[in-house]
Amino acid sequence: GGAARRKSGGAGRKPIVARKSGGVVRSPDSAMRAAARREPPSAPAAAAAAKGAPAANNRFEETVLAEMLVQGGGITWDQIVGLEDAKRVLQESVVLPALRPDLFTGLRAPARGVLLFGPPGTGKTLLARAVSAETSYTFFSVSAASLTSKYVGDGERLMRALFEVARRHAPAVVFFDEVDALLAKRGDGEHEASRRMKTEFMVQLEGALGAGDERVMVIAATNLPWTLDEAVLRRLQKRIHVPLPDAAARAALITGLLGSVKAELTQRQLNQVVAATEGYSASDLTAVLKDSAMQPLRELNSSDLRAVKPEELRGVTHADIMRSVQGIHPSVSAASLEEFTNWQRDFGAA
Repeated sequence: GGAARRKSGGAGRKPIVARKSGGVVRSPDSAMRAAARREPPSAPAAAAAAKGAPAANNRFEETVLAEMLVQGGGITWDQIVGLEDAKRVLQESVVLPALRPDLFTGLRAPARGVLLFGPPGTGKTLLARAVSAETSYTFFSVSAASLTSKYVGDGERLMRALFEVARRHAPAVVFFDEVDALLAKRGDGEHEASRRMKTEFMVQLEGALGAGDERVMVIAATNLPWTLDEAVLRRLQKRIHVPLPDAAARAALITGLLGSVKAELTQRQLNQVVAATEGYSASDLTAVLKDSAMQPLRELNSSDLRAVKPEELRGVTHADIMRSVQGIHPSVSAASLEEFTNWQRDFGAA
């Protein structure tokens, strides 16, 4: 997700609303070294074995089970604020075919590859998690870092192992976050290992496109769709725009976030905040409201801060929020939004 920035140029803030559950993975090196030392299998691997899935056949499959298999924490459509168009397309093209495959054959056969594109911090990862939860598919979450290793060729072998494990746990969703880091257009200076990994992805994606009981769906997310190789776009047949929240979604997000603290905001003041935050992503709004929630604490000296009870804190006010809005810019520029609009017009396929 995108991070809001201070006007002073300070560091970015971590989002709460659009937190990537399971999307952050550790480096695969640790799991590889553990496998080399013949340590006991990871908890996910043991859980998978308990369910009857085959144990990992090599250190790369062990890495997949330890680092990329996401367990629990399912998200429903209702928990995702806004994005109604994106949810409708995913429901029609992914969820319903999974629930009633007998109805979706021939011309109705669903796309097996989906690209979610849009500004950072808009909820692309949450949408992928919701698809997995609504279909009860096994969910694998992969970041560019999880397919990068100091050992030449490991990315290629990890890619192969990922799809092999996904097939054994089918039906499954394999989610690639920031897929542009893995599959950008070929350049003259492209590393050989990167080229091989991209080729392996194409091969595995082709294999995952087949129907039958062992279904593997690929959902990829990117903030930079125009950098993707055209061969990748051809395989990701559904390309769905995930935009910034509109006014209604911003109002719902703000109201939901303020529900965790004491707040004093009239409907008119809420409308003013909504108008002032046009162009803000969900993670930007979270940064604004986190900063606003700190205002009552900042007014206390150190001794008062130690003694005050939570119920004695004053509520967050309209003035607090507007002060934070003045200090925190949206993370997406108008020029970037225009790029997304143009790309949606030329390449979108929802």
